[in-house]
Parts: sequence; C-alpha cells; structure tokens
Amino acid sequence: MTVRVEGESATLLPRTTVTLNAPEPVSNCAANSVAAAINLAVGGNWDHGEAEGSGGDFTETILGETHEFLHEGDTWAEWVDYKWGNGICTDLLSEGDEVLMVADHEPEPTFAPSRWPLIVTGLPTTAQVGVPFTVQIREVRTAPGTFATAGEGTPTPVAGATIEGAGVSSSTSDASGNATVTLTSAGSANLRAVLAGDAPSATLPVCVHNGNDGFCGTTAPSGATITPAPTPTATYSGPFAVVAKATNVLDDHVYTPAKAPRVLSGTVASHTQVASVELRLRRSYRGRCYAYNGKSERFARARCGSGRFFKVGSTPSFSYLLPGALAPGRYVLDLEATDAAGHRSTLARGSSRIVFYVR
Repeated sequence: MTVRVEGESATLLPRTTVTLNAPEPVSNCAANSVAAAINLAVGGNWDHGEAEGSGGDFTETILGETHEFLHEGDTWAEWVDYKWGNGICTDLLSEGDEVLMVADHEPEPTFAPSRWPLIVTGLPTTAQVGVPFTVQIREVRTAPGTFATAGEGTPTPVAGATIEGAGVSSSTSDASGNATVTLTSAGSANLRAVLAGDAPSATLPVCVHNGNDGFCGTTAPSGATITPAPTPTATYSGPFAVVAKATNVLDDHVYTPAKAPRVLSGTVASHTQVASVELRLRRSYRGRCYAYNGKSERFARARCGSGRFFKVGSTPSFSYLLPGALAPGRYVLDLEATDAAGHRSTLARGSSRIVFYVR
C-alpha cells in the first residue's frame, strides 16, 4: 500500500510504499490501520494521531507541519483510495490501498472538505518527443454544502488544471477535464496535475524517446550507438528509468468468474535493454490469504501481504498464461522490471500494481 502527504504549499511525502508489519499498534490503533501506515511512511515523524480528544482518529502534525483545527477548520483531511476517510485509527487497510493526507480547511457549519485531490488518467508510460497526447484530469469531490460521509468521493472533470514537470508543454484542461500534453525532451519525465486551491495529483513517470532511438523499448537503426544509462549505486535515487504497466487487467474492476483474466500481460519502457520482468499475484478471500507460486503454478496459503515475484520474460512486451480460472476473491497483481543498467521499476497503483476482484 502507499502513503502520500500533501501539505499546505508543498508535497511533504511523495507516494511511498509501505508494508504493514508493525510489531505493535500505533496509539492503540490496529496494526493495519491508516495510522500505522502513516507512522511507517514518515518514520514516526508526526504526532501519532494523539490530537487532544481525538481518540486517535485525527492528527495535528505530520513531518513538522501542524494543522490544529483552530482557524476555519484547519486540519488534515484523510482519503483512502480517493474516498473520504472515517478516521485514521478506525479505517483499516488492505494490500494495494492508497492513503492520502491533505492539509485542508473545513469551516463551520458543515466542516466539509474544500481542497479536493486531483487524479490524472490516460497518462501513457511511454511518449515521443514533440508528439502530443491527451490526459484527463479529475477533482475528487464530496457532496457540496453538507457533511462529508465516509466512503464519499466522486471524480469530477475539472477545467483550468495543468500538467507540470520537466520538459512539459501543457495546455489547460477544458470543461471536460481534457488537457493536451507535449514533452519536449527525451528522458524520464515525472508528471503531475496542479490546480490552485486543490491538492496536486500523485507524480507519475513517463519514459520519453525521440523516435526509434533505442530508448523506452524502441528499436534503434542498424549500426546506431546507444549510450547506456549510468550504473546505479546503492543510493541511486534519480528519475524513473524503468516503467512497467499491466495492459489487460483493469484496476479496481470486478470480474465475474467467467470473465476473470487468464492471461496477465503488459509492457515495459526503459532507457536500456530490459533484463527481467517479474510478477507477483496475491489473493485474499474470507479472511484468508494466498500467494501464487511461479514454480508450482498454483496458489498456496501465505501470510497476508507476503508473496514472491517470479520471472515471466526479458522483453518490452510480456504475457503469462495462468493454468486455470481464478477463484473468487480480492487480487493484487504487482509488476517489477529491471533494465541492463540495474534500474528497477517502482510500484504504482493503476499501472504496475493492479487491484481487482472476482465475484
């Protein structure tokens, strides 16, 4: 699962993956609560949900930024999978969930949120220099003029938002939320949507090539020389060099047993040759957890949240045929790719991490 923290004027914590294996509860909250996830993501640098009188369901300070609800409902708003939260101690998480904390103003009498999270859809994993593409930008809103209720959140097209990032030439989104984006230089572009008064979207990577230059899975002309990306060190933290994406499984989709995917496929964009593509598939059903074993080609009982990756290829396009139909349950599919320079893709909900259901 991931945690992101958007402060009053800056991103305090970009989307960060955590595994809920806390040895003990945080502020008497469950080990799989939102509070526990935040605590892991920020390394304990917050007030642990101990705001006075909160019962552990609210927080005042995260990563040094404080919002105490003393002026115009100045507070930290909680969103889980872009749905309005019910309290960081009350809300319990499952693998693949996304937590977003937003510095917000929720004035009386309704205490409704006023700073909406932005979402970007339609962003490609690979793009060509100078070739425009269109994305969709949405605000996640609750019902106006009333108290927000847990689980509320409707993605709504928004005008006036833009896509920002290095090497971006972007138009403003129209009334349908559509914005045309053109990237002006090859490399790795990290993009997000912004709009004054709203919380920015998560930052997403795009691999940018300049035609058939050998980058991002393209084929270089015969005899062309490709300069490989620098070899990473143990502390490598540069821009994304490898991007993995599932192509035939829909995120947050409910499949019938007859329509559940049998083939898991996707693409990898990288600046150098793809060295390895691996999958991890986990299932939970009625309180029990299972992980798919690539050697035995079957699911086996496992500790919730655990599971091993298995190799499925070493090319920019891959597919894996499951031996049988998927049983009912909640599934988390993770993709991980590595290039010849040792760069490794990161997990991102909706592209390299897909959560889906069979019912």
